[in-house]
Amino acid sequence: MAIPKGVMNKPVFMKLWENYPLFSKVILDVGIFLKYKTLKLTKIPSMITLPSRNVIYINNAENRGRALLISDGITQSRVTEFWGNAVESYKPTLVLDIGVNYGECIFSTKYDRDTTIVGIEANKYLIDYIDRSRQLHVNGNQIKIIHAFAGEHVKKDQAFFIDTHWSGTSSGVQISEKNSIEKTEVPAITVDSLFDKEALGDQRLLFKIDVEGYEFMVMKGMRKLLSNCHDVLGIVEFDSRYLEKAGVNLESYMNFLSEYFEIQFYDMDNQLKKLSSPSISELLKEFGAEHVHTDLIVSAKRSKDRDSRVLCMSQPY
Repeated sequence: MAIPKGVMNKPVFMKLWENYPLFSKVILDVGIFLKYKTLKLTKIPSMITLPSRNVIYINNAENRGRALLISDGITQSRVTEFWGNAVESYKPTLVLDIGVNYGECIFSTKYDRDTTIVGIEANKYLIDYIDRSRQLHVNGNQIKIIHAFAGEHVKKDQAFFIDTHWSGTSSGVQISEKNSIEKTEVPAITVDSLFDKEALGDQRLLFKIDVEGYEFMVMKGMRKLLSNCHDVLGIVEFDSRYLEKAGVNLESYMNFLSEYFEIQFYDMDNQLKKLSSPSISELLKEFGAEHVHTDLIVSAKRSKDRDSRVLCMSQPY
């Protein structure tokens, strides 16, 4: 008997974790025991070989690291599937992973040798694991990992709340009152501050943003890239509850996205659909719910003539 991998998918498990943390911890322990026949940390791996044969290092005592062990490194299947297909078909020259976590996205595939690859992660407890994975990656010398908080403004100190029990819910806003939350400070940067505007004209940008409600702030801090790169394609987590906790006006966010992008989203059946009207009411209607958790596929409007395979490359799971 084994725990179905679908239970480890981020949206499913996060609901369990938020509402039933003790039960969720039991599920993880059972999953680890079924897979490795032990709960002794010294006998549980701290490295995962991904389907691509690349590896990631994880903290085998931390719950999200354990979820990755149980699911063979894939808790966000549609993200990693989209990412691998995009790298192969779209051939990006500039890659950004904002909210790296353990790196199951950025390290999931192989890149062209001329690709510039940047990962940004604010959780100080993950940096060592990320760097160990980078060193073993075939494109390791091309990958730059930045320990910072990506947002709208450059600041010396930005409050960052680390969930020491589940790294995936660490955020710039305290989204939980659990005693596992540790407040830290980290430098804040804008993505635009990393790049020279004049060097962007020929770049094909591929990006991922997963920062637990701060996606809008990140994108406002990368307007230069969005406006000046030759082509832009990205996947962005959209969780209306986390966005609202971060103080985001959802309608303003949707208006911003529609200014720069054509927008697609994954529906309840994991089918990729075009958003007919760029409004939060339209998105809520599609899900028939008060809150929405999905991933948005966004592509620059100026790239309408791009091969349609790029926009529809992700398949339902």
